[in-house]
Amino acid sequence: MKSKYNIAQCLFNEKRYGPEEIQSLLQQEEADEGVIMHRLPEVKQVDARPIRTAVKLAAADGYDDELNIYTKYVELFIEKMEELTHTLSVVSQEPVTTEEMSPSYAVSIRVSGDINIVGGVIAAESVFLEMARRYSGEEMDQVDELAIDCCEEFLNVVLGLFSIEMAKRDLEGDLYPPRWKKDIVPQGSRQLRLRVYTAFGSFQIVLAVDEFF
Repeated sequence: MKSKYNIAQCLFNEKRYGPEEIQSLLQQEEADEGVIMHRLPEVKQVDARPIRTAVKLAAADGYDDELNIYTKYVELFIEKMEELTHTLSVVSQEPVTTEEMSPSYAVSIRVSGDINIVGGVIAAESVFLEMARRYSGEEMDQVDELAIDCCEEFLNVVLGLFSIEMAKRDLEGDLYPPRWKKDIVPQGSRQLRLRVYTAFGSFQIVLAVDEFF
């Protein structure tokens, strides 16, 4: 277990930190790099794939056919959050049952073929805007076309890499253009909604087998 987000995820999975505490820890890491690595001795059980564990706990006994694909996607998403937005994040073990504070924004991309998956994000305005800032490296003060494009582009990179990984397993799929909408209630088939915590707030990853808005 080498990565900082894996250590943070292990601590969260073991319930050593609640949501507010884990966000505080992620904020401390941004202010003073190395804080999370120093927490490694607190981990009771080393889990090589703690994000998979969190997703499986959130999915409970459902999603038998989709779980492996959903898990792989979330692992890749969190990895690319660190690499492309320079943001450490962790996934809750509890599925999302509430909506984001309005105004909120949703972006999604569909892959269709041997596999059918729609990966998306729903975030309150301030969180959505910060994701766009971190991905682009540009200052933004409102959710406009540029901010939406940045979040769509990030998602496009993640789904593109995910499609490549699936193709290695002989599962081909076509990548469709991104979509966005304001203030939605997601309603996709085989839908799984996961809460992701970061130093600047939380948002939802939404997974389904068809368009959820």
